[in-house]
Amino acid sequence: MNPKDKMYSPEKWVAHAISDLNLARLGKEGLGVLPEQICFHAQQSVEKALKAILLFSKIDFPLTHDIEELLDLLSEANILLPQEIMDADGLTPYAVETRYPGLYEEIANDDVDKAMSIAEKVVAWAEGYLDRR
Repeated sequence: MNPKDKMYSPEKWVAHAISDLNLARLGKEGLGVLPEQICFHAQQSVEKALKAILLFSKIDFPLTHDIEELLDLLSEANILLPQEIMDADGLTPYAVETRYPGLYEEIANDDVDKAMSIAEKVVAWAEGYLDRR
């Protein structure tokens, strides 16, 4: 997506990232929420947070769920990424495969905890990045 073509603000993208993160948190605390859906929202929060930084930096990006591809775009633009942000590429499978039964291996509590931890760090980093402008 070309950021010049749309009137999306990075702040709105971060707000959506925070909303997805909050949904993941609620799911983790609530009864009856499947772990794959918690991880889906964790992945979505990361994806939207990274896209917010790309928009802020006026970097074109494809409409993709591939977090590694988004991280590569940020790295190519010489945006310094903390190591814990680089670990986010492992969340990409949660964008599609876990949305439908039978397309993934069982997700353990440790997987949920890791996805949540990464999402928390990425969203916090993106918020801080935008605040420093």
